[in-house]
Amino acid sequence: MKAWSLPFIACLMASFNAYAETCLKPPTDAEVVSGRFGKFRGGGAGNFGSANQNAHMHDGLDFSTSGISKPVMAPGDATIVYAGARGSAGNAVLMQLSNKDIVAFYHLSAINVRLGQNIKVGDQVGVSGNTPSTSMAKHLHLTYGSSDKNDVRAKAFSTEAARGTFDPSMLSNTVKFQSGIGYKTDPSPHFCDTFPIRDGHPEDAKVLGSDTKAQYAILFGKQPEGGTDPNSADDVQVASGNIDALKAQEEGKSTAEYVEDNGGYGSLPEPPVGDYSSMSASEMMQTEAYRRFTDSKWNAELAKVGQRALILDYVRAQGLENYMDNQILKKKQKIEALMAMLTSLQLKQLEANNFKNNQLPSENNVSSAVK
Repeated sequence: MKAWSLPFIACLMASFNAYAETCLKPPTDAEVVSGRFGKFRGGGAGNFGSANQNAHMHDGLDFSTSGISKPVMAPGDATIVYAGARGSAGNAVLMQLSNKDIVAFYHLSAINVRLGQNIKVGDQVGVSGNTPSTSMAKHLHLTYGSSDKNDVRAKAFSTEAARGTFDPSMLSNTVKFQSGIGYKTDPSPHFCDTFPIRDGHPEDAKVLGSDTKAQYAILFGKQPEGGTDPNSADDVQVASGNIDALKAQEEGKSTAEYVEDNGGYGSLPEPPVGDYSSMSASEMMQTEAYRRFTDSKWNAELAKVGQRALILDYVRAQGLENYMDNQILKKKQKIEALMAMLTSLQLKQLEANNFKNNQLPSENNVSSAVK
């Protein structure tokens, strides 16, 4: 066995530490991505076993663990800021890097760290799995959240920045913040290595790239015709929109035609805009009931639109329900306030009557006074 000198070991450790500080290490030994960032999943069977059964855009990278439970490692030095169940993410661990960015691991079958623990790159964080849905293959989902909104928004404008004309404050504020994670972005440029993408769709490789950094360069290098303006949405939406645009070009279709064919286009007729602000909860309910059950235009369009339009309408209905619940709650609060005021007035009246009765002389006292 070769004997390593102390200076060489010191140099090796320094290089390793610099690696940990500047870029991320692969979190699995397979070093293969099985799920693209930004991929639109239309719900049901189209979600490929995802625990999130609603239509959604894939907000991270899926790393393969060969469909079995295998150790997953910290991609960098970090502090554990969350460890436990997290809804459709299953068992999750959130790690905060030294730059305050967050790396999140989802769907773990076991967690090997605790809240507040400091970990080093390469430490085992947990075991890959498929929590909370056993219908999907065991794997590791990795989401990257930036702590700085301007960093996320700015990278799509590197050309303008180099010219000295870029001002982050002039950009749209549509980048979404998620509590505990920050501003979700493509994890690819944060890794030193690039990873081959083997997601069961080899036909996508020539359009979207065959590895993670190739896809990043394609989706964020420039806006394709019919794609999504980086200034109009967050990274997950930009990637998803540009994937649709590029795949539409490959099939010789417009983006609208492509997503319509794939169940992701169209919208249902809207109710009168601006009227809800002056409606009671009861009137709002009547308007929605009319639109959904008696409006012939709405019923005709219902059979034409895709899944995305139906999901959007469902979300809108949920928002309307929340608004009506809030309005009803406000009315209940007003009624309770009036009842409290009435009770207070009644108590004051009762106290006044009692005081008056106690001050009036009794008949016996009056008779004694006369005698």
